[in-house]
This record gives sequence, C-alpha cells and structure tokens, in this order.
Amino acid sequence: SGLYSLCSLVFQSQLSKKNDRYYAKDYLKTLRHPFVKNLRLSENIPAAATRTLIHKIEEILTGKIPTSLPGSLFIRPEDIAGLDDLYPLTLETAGRLDIATSPPGRASRKELQRALEAIHQFLFTDWERLSNFQEFAACLGGFLDVLLEKSFMKKYPLNLNIARRMYEVKDELSTASFRQETFDQEEMFKIFDAKIARELVAFHGSPLKGLQILGLFETRSLNFENVIVLDVNEGVLPKLNIYAPLIPREVMISLNLDQLELEEEIQRYQFMRLLSSAKDVHLIYRESKDREKSRFVEELIWEEQKRVAIGSPRGGAKNLLPLQDIVPVTQTRFALKVTPRKTSIPKTPAMIERLRGMRYSASSVNMYLRNPVEFYYNYVLGLKETEDLLDEPEARQVGTFLHELLEDAFRPFLSKKPQIDSAFRSRFAKIFESKFEATLARSMRSDAFLLKAIITGRMERFLDNEASGADRQVEEVLHLESRFEDLLRLPCGDIRFTYVVDRVDRLSDGTHMIVDYKAGAIDQMPRNIASIAAMTLTRESIAENIRSFQLPLYFHYLDRMFPGKPVNAALYNLRTLKFDKFMDAFDEAGRRRTSEVFLKALDFVMSEIFDPETSFESEEDVIPGARTQR
Repeated sequence: SGLYSLCSLVFQSQLSKKNDRYYAKDYLKTLRHPFVKNLRLSENIPAAATRTLIHKIEEILTGKIPTSLPGSLFIRPEDIAGLDDLYPLTLETAGRLDIATSPPGRASRKELQRALEAIHQFLFTDWERLSNFQEFAACLGGFLDVLLEKSFMKKYPLNLNIARRMYEVKDELSTASFRQETFDQEEMFKIFDAKIARELVAFHGSPLKGLQILGLFETRSLNFENVIVLDVNEGVLPKLNIYAPLIPREVMISLNLDQLELEEEIQRYQFMRLLSSAKDVHLIYRESKDREKSRFVEELIWEEQKRVAIGSPRGGAKNLLPLQDIVPVTQTRFALKVTPRKTSIPKTPAMIERLRGMRYSASSVNMYLRNPVEFYYNYVLGLKETEDLLDEPEARQVGTFLHELLEDAFRPFLSKKPQIDSAFRSRFAKIFESKFEATLARSMRSDAFLLKAIITGRMERFLDNEASGADRQVEEVLHLESRFEDLLRLPCGDIRFTYVVDRVDRLSDGTHMIVDYKAGAIDQMPRNIASIAAMTLTRESIAENIRSFQLPLYFHYLDRMFPGKPVNAALYNLRTLKFDKFMDAFDEAGRRRTSEVFLKALDFVMSEIFDPETSFESEEDVIPGARTQR
C-alpha cells in the first residue's frame, strides 16, 4: 500500500544517513511519494504548490538547476530549506502554471519555507533521535496524524484501513512493558516492519452479488455456483510452512508432533469441499520447467483417469487415458514477435550545409561508424544527455578523474624530463587525495573507499611502470591535455578536425609520440595495414577493421607537424598497463603508405556523411545524447 511504502522510505532514509546528512537519493524518494508531494500544509500553500516546490528541489539536487548544493550525495535538510534560490524558482514556476499561493513577496517565500520545514520535521527530523518504543509510538502517531489531516490519503479506504491498523500497533507499542527499554533505531524499524508486514487488509464486498475475491480459508461454509481458482501450482496450493527443527522428522511423526501432514490435509479438505459444491469450476495454473500444477490437481486427474478406465469396455489401469482426452485443458499463450525497427533520417540541403561546416573529431567519426542515427542526434541536432549528479560514478567519470589527475601531476614536467622520484610520488598522492575527495567521494556512499583503494593501486603500478621506462624513454613532455586544430584536404573536400590529446612526449631516440590514456578495456587498435588496404570500402568493413580513427588521425597530424622525424601514437591502458603502439618501428615509406590507406578510408566515410542520397540509418533504438566512453 501507499502508506506502507512511505513508512519504508522514511525508515530507509534514516538508515542510509551518514552523520547528520541524508543520502540524497533516499531523501528525494521520500519527498516524491504521492502522499508527500500533494500535502496541503496551510491555506496559502495548496497541494500544487507543494508539488512544484518538491520538483524544484529535485532539479536542484540532480544538477538541472545550478546552485551551490549539487555534486554531493549527502545533504542536510536545513541546507535545502535555507537555499535562497529555491523559493523564487518555485514561485516563478507556480506563477507560470497559474498556481495560487499567498500574495507574492516575502510572505509567500516564508510560507514556502515553513511548509518545507514542516515536511522535513515529520519525515526526517522527528525520527532521528528515537531511543525507545514510547518515543517511536509518539512519532508514528504524529506522522499518521499529518497524513490524515493534510494529504489525500483519506480518499483511499484501503489506506485508511491500514492507517487504522497502524494506530492500533502504535497503541500496543506505547503501552508495552518494554516501551521504555532502550533500542537501536534500526532494531525498532525492523520490529515494527516485521509486525506490520504480516498484516492483511481484506477487500470487503457484498456476499449477495458480484465478484468475491477470497482466500481459501475464507470460503469455509460458503457455497458458490461459479468458482475460479488462480495459481493452482505446487508450492502455492498447498502452502506449507516447512520448519527444520533439530529433532529428525521421522521422530516428530512418531511422536505425533509433525504438522505438515495436518496442514496439507486441512487445505485439501477446503479445496475439495469448495469444488464439490460448485457447478462450474476453472482451475488456472502456470506450467513451465520450474512450475508444475498442484498435487491436488494431479489427484483430481488421477481419480478421473481411474473412473474412465474402469468404465471402459477393456477396463484396467493399462487403459488410462491422457489428461487431454479426459478433461480438455485450455492452454493460453501470448505470441510476441519483435521486429527490429529501422530508423531512417533523410538529409536536407540545410543539413548538408551544416555537415560541411562542422568541426569533426575522431570521436564523432567513430560514432558515425557505429551508428549514423546516434551521430545525427549528437552532432547534427546537438542533443546531449542530461547528467544526473546523484548517479553513482560511471566509467566515464572515473576516466575523466584519471585524466585530470595525470594532467595536474605531470604539469610541472612540461618541457622537461619527468622524474618519478619520492618527492613526485608524495606530491602525486596529495593531488590524488584532494581531487578524489572533491569529486568521486562526493558522488558515492560508504563504498567510496573501495574505488579509492582500486585506483590507488593502479596508479602506483602506473608510476612504477613510468619510472622503469619499460614502454618508452621519455626525454621531454611536450603537451598535456592540449587541443589542436587541423584542416584535412580530402577528395570530398576540406574538413576541419579537432584533436584533444592527453600527452605528447619526445623520446630519447627522437620519436615524437602522442599517448592517449584509456581507463577501461576498449579495443580501439586498428588491424594490420595489409588487411585495411585490402578491404572493400563500406561503413561496416571500416568499423570492423579500423575500429577507431583516433590513432590514425593523431599519427597523421604528428607526421605533418614533425616532417622527416620519427613519429608515433599509442594507447596506454591504465587498468592493464598495456602500451599499444600504432607503428612498431619508424619507416618513411611505411608511414606514407599508412597515411594513404587511412585517409582513403576516412574520405569514404566523410563522403558518405556529405552524400544527400545516403540517409542516417540504424536498426537499433537510439537514445539521443547517448554517452561515449573516453
């Protein structure tokens, strides 16, 4: 029921609290409950105004409205209530929606703030310092009083019946002999939940007409002409509570202490008596690998099979007929056929003009290779996914954190040779600690220490690998998180490109190398140049063989930036420390051949993007603004 779910949310918000701060997700779930966001706490604040206020709180905490609060998963209710931006935003939206509040101005703001403080009081503050069941009962009574007086719960009879039972439980707890004994908050919540979760509130109907929904034992001494029994499956009927005492079951039976047979016999009697008094009976059960019909149904089938066999001319058990020949069984199936929906978006002249004027990146070309419709949503329409700041950190956020960490740590080595000594490691640890607490730790609950320990271990191995020089001997760090603009002259036209590179090193052998960090295991290394040169140029074959244009574009840019000098590009996996070089060795003819092959494939892709006859097509459902992993 709605009331029980709200109690569960209130309890959960207390249990997930850290010190005096509430977990923002549980805080919002409680506020968004229908009984809460439709409260009418005063004559000047109607239910619509309360809804508007709570929706504004949600937009603020999830980052849709910029304020000083977003970015932390744990908040204090008083910080929300004291947020100056909240109330003007609420009044502005309420005005646009023609929601009547008190006269505009300070009085209206004060009314909204008082309403929010009252909500915080009965949902959160009152529950914080409970130490015994006498206090718990008083808090529960006040909570139910507010809901009955201020919410629309009284319009729902079922919830009123549940509230009545909760009042009775409240009275039991307030007068119990242990009412003043000290309990932990969590223990009180569990005891109350265990007690109230067993309560059943029946649907009351008229016994003289209409449909009656009854449990098996509610049919005692009642006869019905038409009976429909649902879920006649083993495990549901009979429903047996199996206990496992220390005394063996055989001993229990010999002492007449076993209740299973008795319970089964009682349920069999009620079931058979109900069926024998009816004229029309429908038994409905599910049949699958893990579900079978009840033993009571099997018993009915067996009796009917014996009756038919004995009455047949040849008689005997050998002539038992199958079920379908004795009692017709109607099998209900739902045929579901899912066909992939092909999305096709034709190109307009205005779209072609925009596509030719765009600035491209390796990520945008890669997205087109994977899914042209996703490319259309992201880069043509410019639709971006709204980021929810209350979500737990994803791989994308962790990758961004690592990129920023490495940039800050290695910046003092720009135009210098990096020294991975004890002083650098100490400084690296301080930067890591500060950035982690300011970013990822604020977006996580108590398990932040696990992610911190994992990243710390990987960064230690990364620094050891850098200090050893196993992958490359760095003589000078040339660039960190730098942005380069480029113009590629292809047969399809001049294309502007942007490259954001993580790092450019000058190695001891004179090689200039772009290093791209990868936080996850993503296979973006192109196949060998012979396979790429021999392939038939289609979007699918390019996606399969080249996989990503990132390293080829980086390589081509360095090739023109440092003519005649050895250049290379590499993917550096921060998880496995795998260092994948684009070219194994410097070879003037080989690098010219490499650039030609990849530029030919890139020209094919760009020509298809600019082709007015080629629509953006996909056989997948695409979410606009889908994220890509860096």
